[in-house]
Amino acid sequence: MKSASRLTPPATAFAVALLVSALVQAQTAPAPRAAAPGAAETDPETVLLTPFEVTTSKDVGYQATETLAGTRIRTDLRDVGAAVSVITRQFLSDIGATDSGTLLQYTTNTEVAGTRGTYAGLGNGTSVDESSSLRAPAGAQRVRGLAAADNARDFFITDIPWDSYIVDRIDIQRGPNSILFGLGSPAGMVNATTRSAEFRNFGSVDGRTGSYGSMRSTLDLNQQIVPKTLALRVDGLWSNEKFRQKPAFQNDRRLYGTLRFDPQIFKDPAFHTSLRLKYEHGDIKANRPRTVTPNDNISAWFRPSAITPDNPFGGMNKTPVNNGFDAWRSTANANIVAGDGRGLVQSATVNYQPWLSVPPNQQQPFWLIDGTTNQIYRVEGGWINVGARNNTGGFTGAAAGLISKRTNDQFYAIAGLPQAANAMNLPNASFGQYRQQSLLDSGIFDYNTTLIDGPTKSEFEKWDASNISLAQTLWRDRVGFEIAFDRQKYKRGGEAFLGGAPGITIDVLRNFADFYLTGASGLTTTNPNFGRPYVIGGGGSGGNSYRSDRKYTRASIFGEVRAQDLLKNEFLVKLLGKQRFNGVYSGEKYFTENLGWQLYANSREWAGYWNGTDGSGSSLGDRPPLAFVYLGSSVANRTSPSGANIPGITANVTLPDAGVRVFDPTWLNFGVPFNASWDVPTTLYKVFNGLPNTEPGATQLTQASNPANYVGWTYFQNRLMRYDNGADNSLLTRAQLSMRETKSYAGSWQGFLWNNAIIPTLGWRYDEVKGKAINASQVGGNRNILNLQPDVYRLPDTYPANQIFKAHSTSGGLVVHLNRLLQKDPLPINVSVSTNKSDNFQVTDTRRDIYGNPIGNPTGRTKDYGVVLSTKDGKYSFRAIKYETSVKDASSGLSDAGGIGRIIQQGLRFRNVFLYKLGVYDWATREQVQTRNTWGNEIQPGTGNTIGANQNLTAAEGRALENSAIRTWNQIQADLAAKGFFRAWGFTPQDVPVNLDRTAYEANPGANVPANTSAVFAYVATAPPGFTVTADTESKGYEYEFTANPTRNWRFTFNASETTALRKNVGGKLLDDFVTYIDSKLTNPDGTRTPAGAMPQFGNTTLDIYSNVFGPWRANYVQMKLQEGAAAPEIRKWRYTAVTNYTFREGFLKGVGVGGSYRWEDKVIIGYPALAGGRFDLSKPYYGPAEDHIDLWTNYERKITNRITWKIQLNVRNAFAKDGLIPISIEPDGKTWASVRVKPNQEWFVTNTFSF
Repeated sequence: MKSASRLTPPATAFAVALLVSALVQAQTAPAPRAAAPGAAETDPETVLLTPFEVTTSKDVGYQATETLAGTRIRTDLRDVGAAVSVITRQFLSDIGATDSGTLLQYTTNTEVAGTRGTYAGLGNGTSVDESSSLRAPAGAQRVRGLAAADNARDFFITDIPWDSYIVDRIDIQRGPNSILFGLGSPAGMVNATTRSAEFRNFGSVDGRTGSYGSMRSTLDLNQQIVPKTLALRVDGLWSNEKFRQKPAFQNDRRLYGTLRFDPQIFKDPAFHTSLRLKYEHGDIKANRPRTVTPNDNISAWFRPSAITPDNPFGGMNKTPVNNGFDAWRSTANANIVAGDGRGLVQSATVNYQPWLSVPPNQQQPFWLIDGTTNQIYRVEGGWINVGARNNTGGFTGAAAGLISKRTNDQFYAIAGLPQAANAMNLPNASFGQYRQQSLLDSGIFDYNTTLIDGPTKSEFEKWDASNISLAQTLWRDRVGFEIAFDRQKYKRGGEAFLGGAPGITIDVLRNFADFYLTGASGLTTTNPNFGRPYVIGGGGSGGNSYRSDRKYTRASIFGEVRAQDLLKNEFLVKLLGKQRFNGVYSGEKYFTENLGWQLYANSREWAGYWNGTDGSGSSLGDRPPLAFVYLGSSVANRTSPSGANIPGITANVTLPDAGVRVFDPTWLNFGVPFNASWDVPTTLYKVFNGLPNTEPGATQLTQASNPANYVGWTYFQNRLMRYDNGADNSLLTRAQLSMRETKSYAGSWQGFLWNNAIIPTLGWRYDEVKGKAINASQVGGNRNILNLQPDVYRLPDTYPANQIFKAHSTSGGLVVHLNRLLQKDPLPINVSVSTNKSDNFQVTDTRRDIYGNPIGNPTGRTKDYGVVLSTKDGKYSFRAIKYETSVKDASSGLSDAGGIGRIIQQGLRFRNVFLYKLGVYDWATREQVQTRNTWGNEIQPGTGNTIGANQNLTAAEGRALENSAIRTWNQIQADLAAKGFFRAWGFTPQDVPVNLDRTAYEANPGANVPANTSAVFAYVATAPPGFTVTADTESKGYEYEFTANPTRNWRFTFNASETTALRKNVGGKLLDDFVTYIDSKLTNPDGTRTPAGAMPQFGNTTLDIYSNVFGPWRANYVQMKLQEGAAAPEIRKWRYTAVTNYTFREGFLKGVGVGGSYRWEDKVIIGYPALAGGRFDLSKPYYGPAEDHIDLWTNYERKITNRITWKIQLNVRNAFAKDGLIPISIEPDGKTWASVRVKPNQEWFVTNTFSF
């Protein structure tokens, strides 16, 4: 599509009509002369302001006149060339905005996430996870389609979310401005100016009640203690916000105080001193609503299996899993017939079900829990392998289990589309084209009214902020300085039992592994929860927290030089006008701590029990406890999930200590010969492959296989470890400290030349930034628990040389007021043109590439060209800006970025499994020949059974493949070690000679014993601190703003923007080279697997290293790379907003106000057609629909006493809104929405304000 460079027709008509109306109605009388820029306020009823402050007293309706966002000195907005919008108190009041989440959807070229937002802000990867936006909603916004703008508080960068209870104006800077911040987001800045004490007595009490039981109260009290010298102001906020999604909430408590002291130190009134102190304490506790619907892992079970145009991804046709043993049957050991329920997980069988997935690993305990009552139905651990005997009485091996017991999985779920697409080999599946599907039908689960997590999710924010500033001006603001100190201590975080992307699936298992104990056939249903929907929790789910301590020091000095003070020549005085100079020094110390944790872990006793060790070598993250939480009754008898109305969790679900049901293979019957024959009873035909069963592969078994000779089914008490709000910090999975120190020097010059007609602005800035960080290391011999000892987990004393950055940045702008160029103004309206150029860089926490090397900071650059038209009386103003803004080396998203380490970790783990013939991945289990460590068809010592992952291969053929795979992974290890990979990813694999393979090891095992036998498998790859994938984004477009106050009663504003934001240089060269290298080692030129890529995991050739580990990650990588040249996620080319209010000032409607807003958003790009080879056709994007929203409000204001004014206002936000979904991404068929977010719903609130 061609890029439009003009407003859409309705927007054009709207803007032109208003502008024409303005020109007709405008008075020709000149406007009152404005005060000189930067001059102090002189209204005796208000504070005498310094040039470092602005006031709302000059704002008229929605139109502000002054800002600090140009040069940090109070300047008329008309003299600022940068793209700055100022949101007034009146605008906030009319629309009922209290924070970024309720404001930025109305402002120019800004977007905000959340339930009331305009985009999801979660990218468009294979899956979406909204953990970060739930825990840090203030940062979930975007400017010009680029990135999140910095949040600032009185022009100090902040983590604290602003609230209107102490904020009367918001300055939005679009694009970088190095005069303000050489360090900052290239997207711009959202600055909240907090209230100051004033030299008058006043106050207000505000109470709001709204939809779903929301309540909010604020208090504002200002007291002049010493006339025009000392004033105190105190504000408070008490808010309990409820949402349509039950039981979501946000409770917000804040207290704010500010003191102003303006002593008359000097006798000369032209000298002004002002001391200001501010302090705020805030505490937010929340369980915020989700914007993205749960993952749909249930619908596929009901869909037909056949792939058709109307059913592009197939389904399972309601196929149940009779039992785990039948599901694993193959043509080698069963005469499988279509529909007999056998071979469901074997791709070579007629009954293969690619949509079937297995959430728990073997010997991974899981809790079956009712989501309404927290009732525990069952805690399952399955068959324990270690301890089983062979025919000679020896042990079969730590992972082998009972001889000839059939393989089985413990529990099942429905897979997501990415996994199923790969299993079905759908077109372009290997290129990451298929995305996890969100629920699209509220009849399955009502995501509009129900929070899937129930009370099992939480978020919090807490802070203390203080500020002190001293300003001194001389000679009536001709010279001045300000010294400010700012301290902000902040913490946020949260937990989610279901994780960041919960999904609803269904229990399709008819019988657990012990079904035969009751005499059941394994074909009927003994599982009482069969067919019930459930969600998965626990496991790796957990939480994270972020803590910051920001200390700022800032000193500013300014001076104004006027030509008339130095020159008598009228021409030169007019030409040179006045010059304003400003210098700033700022220092920052920014400390952070980031923690991540899992909620639960198994006890050390359990870890040792299932693998036959003391448990110390099993990491806490290895097979952690899972929870399958049932929601509602069975839906197995339904023909479709639609209309099932599955509920969410309502109980506070937890995992208690419990006896885990297991088969214990401890031998009891020592009076029975191990090698005596045992005939498998018919009740165990499905469990054991032995005679007299006549199925293929059956052999005569011995008493070593007879489960009656063992302890058998019993319970093992698992005393879980719990994070419990930090009570057990051994469950921390990530702990990182960082410190950044910054020194900045900036200077600016602003000239007012030729009768203030020509206003150039130049800025220069020098920044020196030092950073240091540390990531807590793991203790390999102690379950990989993080080492948090104070002498280890501490920041380095010095800053690394490669973390010291020095940079210059510049900015420049020019504003020309055409009306002032000539002595007599020939134009009927005021016309100004402007240009602005600026750049900056964003100092993030230390970012590192794949090898741990520091990555340069993101940089931003903008070019703005503008024109302003306004009427002589100042009632109407129209501004248009053409912009080009770019961000280089910005942090980008890669689904499962940490999977890079897992690829190498798993490859080297299983290299060791085959090299040392490990049983359960521990050195003590070496030389235990089993299927999982043998590639070809071999005879197992002690049993006489044939084993091997691929029994179609001879032993020699299998050994050749083993040797080749081992040597290739040895080479990979050596090559990556030379580049610092293992140092960066925090694990040290065994130092294995490149040419050592299994045959060479067997020839001389004593000479090849690993240096560290305690860690032949327990590698845990942790991404380098600050590991980041980068990309560049370039945004171009136009921005329009029109503001009008046609009469004293009527105010109006309109804004529109056109945006084209494209991604470039996605991923970077190092990551590309890494993928190319691994490709060359795991695949042949024809695309087939090398032995290193085909190396089987867990004795399963379908779970080879490439397919099970590298392939899925590579699909995510390819999906990311395909964004090259594509639009940034969720880009809408056009959007516009109109807001108006009319107040009746006479007649029977006196005191009544009515208003409303209309917001329109263009269709949204949600994907592109997929071409052969995994490419996109970028010329034909897929679109989601356009959106529009209407807000209405009315108010009434009157005096109820001589001193008290009462105002009541009713707001209806998103009036007439209907339930619906908004797409984020689309599947390759171009029809099926993938990820979606819930449309903003209609809300109302009534606000009562008493002012005095």
